[in-house]
Order: sequence, then structure tokens, then C-alpha cells
Amino acid sequence: MRNVTEKRMIGLLLIIFAFIAIFAGAYRPYTSAAVEGDFRLWRQNDQRWGSNPIGGSTVRQSGCYITSIAMVVAASGARDTESFDPGIFSKDLNDIHAFNQWGGLSSWSSVTKVVSEVSITSYNLEFKSKDQSGKAAEIKNLLDSGSYVICNVGGHWVYIDGVIGDDVYMADPAKDEILMFEAYRNESITMYQTLKGKEPYSGFTPLYDTDKKDSDNGVVTSTTAVTSGTSAATTTIDASSSGSKTTIATSSSGVKTTTGVKTTTAASTTAKSTTVTEVSTTAKATTKAAPVAYKTGEYYCKDNTATVYSEPDEKSKLEITLENGNIVNVLSVKEGFGEVRISGKKLWIDLESFGLAEEKELPVGDINNDGESDEYDLAIMNEYLSSLGRLPEGVSVLTRSEASAADINSDGNVDNTDVLMFLMRVCS
Repeated sequence: MRNVTEKRMIGLLLIIFAFIAIFAGAYRPYTSAAVEGDFRLWRQNDQRWGSNPIGGSTVRQSGCYITSIAMVVAASGARDTESFDPGIFSKDLNDIHAFNQWGGLSSWSSVTKVVSEVSITSYNLEFKSKDQSGKAAEIKNLLDSGSYVICNVGGHWVYIDGVIGDDVYMADPAKDEILMFEAYRNESITMYQTLKGKEPYSGFTPLYDTDKKDSDNGVVTSTTAVTSGTSAATTTIDASSSGSKTTIATSSSGVKTTTGVKTTTAASTTAKSTTVTEVSTTAKATTKAAPVAYKTGEYYCKDNTATVYSEPDEKSKLEITLENGNIVNVLSVKEGFGEVRISGKKLWIDLESFGLAEEKELPVGDINNDGESDEYDLAIMNEYLSSLGRLPEGVSVLTRSEASAADINSDGNVDNTDVLMFLMRVCS
């Protein structure tokens, strides 16, 4: 049984740790990945692993590099998406002290120590070409050789999904855009790394249709998500005399997969081999994507930034800008816009830039719902406290259910007292 002196010292240490935690570093808001199964939808700011420590940083702050490598791990079949993700990858790397104080890898060989089937085969090589076409050709040659590629786009790393013509398709740990040269300036795309996976790179199916044309032009806007490691059948049908092709992707694996109609051009491509069936050149795709049915509730910003408008119209006055992971409560919906109350004002957000937050009851202390109350939950609490005073009323970094889980003493507020009580729960 502890004596009085020991109890006082423990109590003093808890208080010190609490205040260190509260004022240590700045944290970015986080989002939740609403769709599971496709590794290309992994985001470094996912609430399941965004707060994971990597050296002196977090996955949310500095995890684009390891998230991109995690995509290579999944794409090459070294791990499946049911037992592996950036959160597990970051923990395994952290366990072998792979990170430096800035969240970077101290040694590239640490990747192979954690996932023996994957290795980095070239480090920070500069493109020989200066224009988009040349860089796309360089990347395509690397992919055709069986290598996996990740690119540095102005200090940020992205996974290269494939190349079609001059278009380089990516999976970005920080945003949903998939065309690299549309999302980032050519001048900022200067460097890449190549990796060897368990299986060599063998092609891809684009995650989204980027044409955004309607069916009257023979193009259908839809989503095709094919999980690495599944058995996918792809059929390509010549749809017009202009050379456009309609690709229908289906999965025979039983793994959760979105099936849709996908339109690409008949250019040189690294896409998977297809079976071609000739049909009349007058044939056209006639299916239109169903409009999104939005509803009221809590939404999180899934883009890097999102604008808040004075009216439900993009041409109306711009009021404020929200950051990735900011959460707002949508009170009503009108033509794709959501009504919100921020600092007492009735404003509107474009719901295309937001995702509906999942409503669920969380155990007290388990804010990230991983089954444990640990340092990751503490980091989330500290992030919330650091956002107070910075974010306007009506904007938060926690959903209602997460805030309830963070309210350790159940007094209706999340504050320093909850941090102290959380530490006492963990240390008891």
C-alpha cells in the first residue's frame, strides 16, 4: 500500500503530465474514413490513426509518407486491408523506433523490418523531364517495369495509382483528388521514390470518373473501387467512333467493392488487361449517376479547406473557411448545400466537400473507439482543448459522441479536469 508521500508525488506528476500534454504542440483536425476496403481511400488524418505518434509528430501531421508506403504494401498484396492500415503500420514502425523527432523515417530499411516483402529501391530521385507529358512517361516506364512509385508534390507524398496518357492517377493521403497534375502544380512535382512489393505492379482501375460529363456525351460519372488482392473482372466495350471505351468493373471476391461504369480513353495505358467486345458505333451509355441524397446531422470537412457561404449558392458572399476535419452541424439541406450556425449566423456549406459523421455511442475515455483508453485518446483531448478559442462557435474537432467520451467527469464540458481524470484512470 502506498504511503502518503508516494500518493502526493504521483498526484503531482499527474498534474505536470496533464499540463505538458495540454500545451504540447499544435494538432490538426481530423476526419473519418467513411468507406472501408479500398486502400486508396486511406487518409493520414483518419480518426482511427491520425493521432498515432510517429517520433515527435503524429500521423495526422507528418504521416503522408508512411501512408503512401502503406498503400504500396496493400497494393502489392503484402498485407490485406482487413488486418493492415496506416495505423497498424505506424505503430509497428514506432515500436522499432523508426522515426526521428520530425516524424520522418530515420532509416528507409525500417520499412522492410516491419513488412519484409516491401522495400524502398530508390530514394528521392529527380525527374529528368520538366513538363507533365515527360514526367508521366517516366512514371509509366517505372510502373511497366513492375515498380511501385510514390511522388513528392511540394513536400507532400502521394501514392501513384497508374498512368493513362499524360494523366497521372494518384491516391493522396490528404485529399480526394486523383489526377496529380490537376491537384498540384507541375513545378512542385520534382521527386519520386520507387518501391518493390510482394507482387510487381500490374495495373489499376481508376477510383473515380474524372470526366464529369453527362450521358448525352456518352460518358457516365460513377465510382469504381476495386480492393487490392480481390479477383476483379473488367470488360471494355467500344462505345463510339471517337475511340472512347466504357469499362465495367465487377468483383468476384465477396470483399466490399463498389461496382460502376467507368469511361476512359483508348490511349496507351497501364490499366489492367481487358476483354473487348465490338458493338455498334452508335451505342451510348445512358445511365446517369444518381444524385446524392443529403440529410441533416454532423458533417466533417473532408477537403483541405472548404468555404462557408452566406447563401446556398457558390456565387454568394464568402464568410469563413473551414479546415480539414472541422465538424459542423447541418440543420437543413437545400440543393446540395447544408445550413449551419456559426457564431450565431445562419450560413451554408457545399456538402460535396463534407462527409456525414457516423453517430455512435462511445465508451467514456475511448474517444477514437479502438477499444482502449490510451495516449491516442489523450492526444485527441489535447487537440480539442488547443482548438478552443481558435475555432468559432458552432465548429469543433470532435463530434458529439466523441465529446461525450472525452467528458470523463460527465459535467457537460471537456476541460483540463477531464485530462487529469483521464490520466488518473490510465495510471491507476
